[in-house]
Amino acid sequence: MIMMLPFLTGMLAVWFGIRGQRPACLSFWAITLAVFAVWCRFHMTDPLGLSL
Repeated sequence: MIMMLPFLTGMLAVWFGIRGQRPACLSFWAITLAVFAVWCRFHMTDPLGLSL
């Protein structure tokens, strides 16, 4: 479910943008960017479990 969150917030941002609600659109884009940044940081700092 958490992997769908950026797609859901991005979709809401586009929907609000189409409807002409600029503050809500920009807010949802900021939320989407924050979710991507948090998940990128989480996955970039994980130890890579490779068996060589």
